[in-house]
Amino acid sequence: MEKDKSTGRLMPSFREIELYRKRFEEGANLKGRSGLLYQIEEDKQLNTDEIYQYKTPVTVSYYLIENPRKAQLLKLGWYNEASDNKPILCYLTYLDSDGKPINPSEGAILEISARLNPHEKTYQTLKFDIVRVSTDYELSMFICNLAPHREQLKPVNPTQTPEDMINENRFFNRKLIGENDLLWFY
Repeated sequence: MEKDKSTGRLMPSFREIELYRKRFEEGANLKGRSGLLYQIEEDKQLNTDEIYQYKTPVTVSYYLIENPRKAQLLKLGWYNEASDNKPILCYLTYLDSDGKPINPSEGAILEISARLNPHEKTYQTLKFDIVRVSTDYELSMFICNLAPHREQLKPVNPTQTPEDMINENRFFNRKLIGENDLLWFY
């Protein structure tokens, strides 16, 4: 097998990267958690709002880090000076439970279930938005920055927002100020 000429000598080969991925996947399946990943099928932008259409959710294995270290956040470039506002990190495998590649991206949703009480079998399900995605050095996992998911309400009969000044004045009663109106200021 020929070595890739664009990488250094110490960079793992494709075979070694596959081995790292399989090891992480096996560890996440044995010791990690299992959740549903809603990947983005279509992304539209309406004014300043992002509107996502999601694919059918797939089952993925992951590790959750609720209190990441400062050094870890600095390495990813996700450090925020506010110490009480640390992100939740999630390490996702490259493949879903069926062995198909996944593609987590900004706007995707990860659904997590956890026990409410250690003595009962009741579960609480939470959804998290994936805010940022990165990969580790060995390319064996995705590192995702999570934020709580907020469902967006969609109006039944949306009202069109006016985009030109003539229509805007009808709704907001804004006075147009010209250059002559400002002469008293000088």
